Amino acid sequence: MTGHHLGAALLTALDDETIRALAERLRPYLAEEPGHRPLLTPAQAAERLRLHPKTVVRMARDGRLPAVKIGTGWRFDANRLDIAPPMRRAMIARPPVRRHLAVTAEPASVAAIRGRERGAA
Repeated sequence: MTGHHLGAALLTALDDETIRALAERLRPYLAEEPGHRPLLTPAQAAERLRLHPKTVVRMARDGRLPAVKIGTGWRFDANRLDIAPPMRRAMIARPPVRRHLAVTAEPASVAAIRGRERGAA
């Protein structure tokens, strides 16, 4: 039995509601129809945005990229990815400034070692 005949045999065994649910799940994987917006996989979207696929998925989860979750995977509208999300300026943390305290008097322990006592001149 060829793939075409197998598919036809499976479809005849399903009721209308099951066929509609199956068609809805398969729609993103089907060829483009007129007026249909193409959906991209995370790898395709990442390539277009020059990001890592995991970064694209994280941005979709956070709501920073427009995306649709289909089953367990994310799909991205190709027409909406062309508009770059607003960029935030990176905050560069400055290293803490070390301030050296000027030593004006010897600590008591140093004075004692040197044989000087406090108050004695």
